[in-house]
Order: sequence, then structure tokens, then C-alpha cells
Amino acid sequence: MTRAPRHKYGKRPAQPARPHLTFSPVLAELPTPPGEVDFQSNTIQWPMYGNDTVGDCTCAAVGHVINQLTFYAVGNEYEPTTAHVLAMYSAITGYNPKDPDTDTGAYCQDVLAYWRKTGLEGHKIVAYAALDVSNLTEVHQAIAAFGSVYIGFNVTDAAENAFDAGKVWDVKKGSQDLGGHCVPVGAYSSVKKTLSGVTWAEEFTMTEAYWKQNVDEAWVILDQDGLNKALAYFAGSATFYDLGQIFAALTGQTNPVPQPVPVPPVPTPTPPAVVDDATFWANAKAWAAAKGFN
Repeated sequence: MTRAPRHKYGKRPAQPARPHLTFSPVLAELPTPPGEVDFQSNTIQWPMYGNDTVGDCTCAAVGHVINQLTFYAVGNEYEPTTAHVLAMYSAITGYNPKDPDTDTGAYCQDVLAYWRKTGLEGHKIVAYAALDVSNLTEVHQAIAAFGSVYIGFNVTDAAENAFDAGKVWDVKKGSQDLGGHCVPVGAYSSVKKTLSGVTWAEEFTMTEAYWKQNVDEAWVILDQDGLNKALAYFAGSATFYDLGQIFAALTGQTNPVPQPVPVPPVPTPTPPAVVDDATFWANAKAWAAAKGFN
């Protein structure tokens, strides 16, 4: 018997064949990620953004990324209005609040494209790139460098039960899929083998096993706030400019990432000549004689 979900979802299936940027070409430029990162637990607010009654999770996740990155990158959390989040969802999908049949969810790439071109209350992303969801090291690198990843995945009834009970989401044999969902993930622990995100106005944690079984797409986002944070972390690195170059080649547009200013090398001082004792004293006597000293 299929159980009806208690929460709203709204992420439509991933579109891997659709043209997109990938993150893997710049991985070599990034350092080994730390064992644990948390860029979300200190954020002040996690609004619902309408996702308790509307399947706008893809746009609610945009609001949550803005909450998070403005807090961590700028130091002052910005909170978009629910009305504007829902207006974004309507603009992308044709959702009409007066017609529930129009609440059909959205594709992550459509939301990302709108976010880049139009933005939400003045907050735009510079570019976005797909992650290899099977490569958790790559996912960890993206979170550590950019503060967050935007993911699409399936929620199981066991996970929904765990969310309601405040427990970690894990794989459970026989658990049925309830729907596609979209959230930001801004924390992980390779020690505990978990990743943590935000949904339905609360933080939650999933096991790596749950991620591997249920996540079907993940995106690293070059939000301007997050980009500033990333450039501060990796000053002088060409990583993000290189990613922008790939974006420019794919889209035919100008590279949106500023070219890094090269740091001039620090000159190495010439080491003093090594003089043996006999030469030193001979030079000293010659200098004293020239000065008229005895």
C-alpha cells in the first residue's frame, strides 16, 4: 500500500542529457577537503518559503542558499520574502495559486538558469556546474570551497519519518519513494559519514549511504556572495576563473569570474659569502691599517 507523503516535494527528474557545465575539470586546483565542514548550523533563520503547502522546493532551496551564503560570506543574513520565492516558482513553472493543478514542480536546471539570468530579490548566481554525485570527495570539495551544494534527490517514507522524529535519514530496505525533492547541503562529516542540509524550515542529516542511493543530481553554485568567500579562502587560485572559462565556452558568453591578479614572487635574498677565519682577520687588519688604527 502506497502511503501519501506528509510533506510537499516538487523536484522533477534530473536531466543528465541537457547541456551543462561540470565541476570535475577544476578539481585538481582544489586542496584536499577537511574531514568536517559546517556552513549552516549558525545561520539565523530557515524560513519555510511556502514549501509546506506548495511544491516549490527548488525555489525554497534558492532562498535557503541566500540565507546561508549571505550569513557566512557577508556576515549579515538576507531573507527573501515568501511572496517573491513563490513568484519565482510561478515565473519558472506557470504555477497559479488559484489553480492547484498547476503546482507540478520544477526542473533544477530551469531554476538554476532563472536564478542566473533573473535572480531573486537582486541575488543572482554567476554560474553553476554539475557534480559527480557518486564522488563524495568531489562533493566535499565543493561544499568546503563554495559553502553549499544544491541537490535533487528522492525522499523515502523512512526518511520522512526520520525527519519528523528528528533523526538521521538512512537507507531502510523496502522503504518507498515519496517524491523528488531539492535542498541545499552545507555541512558534511567524513568521520561520521554524514551530510546535512535544510528542508521544510529545519536542518536535517542523511547518511552517506542514503546520499548514494537517493541523490540523482547535485550542483555547485557560483553565487556572488559565495564566490567572494571562496576567493577569500583560495586567494591567488585560478580555479574559479578556469571554471568561468569553461562556462564561457559552453554558453558563448563572457567569463563571469574576475581573472585573479597574479601575486609577484618574493625575491630570494642573496646569501652572504662564506669567509674563512684567516681571510676574515687578514681583511680586518688591512681595513684597520687603512684607517690608521694600530
